[in-house]
Amino acid sequence: MSSEPYIRASGLGKRFRLYDRSWHYFSNLAFGTSFGREYRALAEVNLDLRPGDCLGIVGRNGAGKSTLLELICGILTPSEGTIETRGRIAALLQLGAGFNPDFTGRENVFLAASLYGLSGAEVAERFSAIETFAGIGSFIERPVREYSSGMYARLAFSVCAHVDADIFVVDEALGVGDVKFQQQSMKLLRGFRRKGIVLFVSHDEHAVAALCNRAIWIDAGRIVASGATKEVLYRYRRDISQRTGEDRSFIGSDETIKLSEAFGPDLSTLPAPPFDPNDVPPVDQQGVIDKVALQLADGSQLRSVEGGEHLSLRVACRSCAPIDLPHLIFVLRDPMGQIVFAGDSRAAGVDPINGMQPGDHIDCKFDFMLPYLPTGSYPIEVFFLSSADECIACHDHIEIAAVIEVLSNHVSSGIANLRMERTLLIVEPESACGDG
Repeated sequence: MSSEPYIRASGLGKRFRLYDRSWHYFSNLAFGTSFGREYRALAEVNLDLRPGDCLGIVGRNGAGKSTLLELICGILTPSEGTIETRGRIAALLQLGAGFNPDFTGRENVFLAASLYGLSGAEVAERFSAIETFAGIGSFIERPVREYSSGMYARLAFSVCAHVDADIFVVDEALGVGDVKFQQQSMKLLRGFRRKGIVLFVSHDEHAVAALCNRAIWIDAGRIVASGATKEVLYRYRRDISQRTGEDRSFIGSDETIKLSEAFGPDLSTLPAPPFDPNDVPPVDQQGVIDKVALQLADGSQLRSVEGGEHLSLRVACRSCAPIDLPHLIFVLRDPMGQIVFAGDSRAAGVDPINGMQPGDHIDCKFDFMLPYLPTGSYPIEVFFLSSADECIACHDHIEIAAVIEVLSNHVSSGIANLRMERTLLIVEPESACGDG
């Protein structure tokens, strides 16, 4: 991996001129008048990004986030400072940008990919993969003006994912897709950041925390915080709370508190689990998952839930070849692909299965209580694995085996909520508060 920066900004700034009347611009252009007022959208931005960096960019609307991305992509020219980039940039800045609404999806794939420098032959070679990833079916042959916003996003993201980019820029484009699209996109971005640079703008702090290893907070056109993602998000969240009058924490003004303590242990320092669901080994097809069924523990049909319900996940699988030490794992993810929790048949308190012969069947049932989660769609991923000689083999894998629809008002922030067993409220007389 190259140690040279692929994005370098030094003293970067952008100014616009705002006009109260439409003709003021033309008057300035034709007669040298000075109508309008200057607006500074971005100032004194310094960045140094290398392959492997995934930068989350947070800030309120109008803070300058999109302006920064447009400067990096070359859509805007700087008013001051410099911006240098290396390699090919694939950008999702505006929904449907680069698409002709009267062209079909197929025609727009060739059009958009050509703008990234691919030849017609290269696009034709990759078209099948682009079409499969987009997953819009026969609409690929329909004019894109007939597309929903989610279909636009799918096709645009799929094109960007197949143009051999070095820098991937995403500006709030994932919020319009369904759960399958969001899961696919986040998985691809996680893989992309291993070899390239990802710039990710989102108001979803959970998505930023799950994906990015660095972050910046932009306010009024300036970077006010830069560094580790969790520390930047902590400062950004505190600022929002203070501005809206919602800060009720017991931290007070003690700035000596360690941010790592406020957020808990750094997960990157914890021992790695024996199986990482984000790094799945290739499926060897020595086994098949035949059926996955999710229902309430009493056997009734599962529709939408609020949290706290007892659920039952049943997984049936069979072997196609001899398999040593087989086991099943399920993973519950949030809408942005972050792991909420996982269940492993090896840790379920049952005797392990030593082996399977071709044609043998396993019927596994996981009973669990669903945590209190924010409203959204939560996919369940299922793996059929074996772990002979401490080597994990994957025999079958269903990325979205079931989806839990959560409709809840129990969680206002965070990935989940704890079920409070007891809440104690003590009211003291006023005299007690004033006594020394």
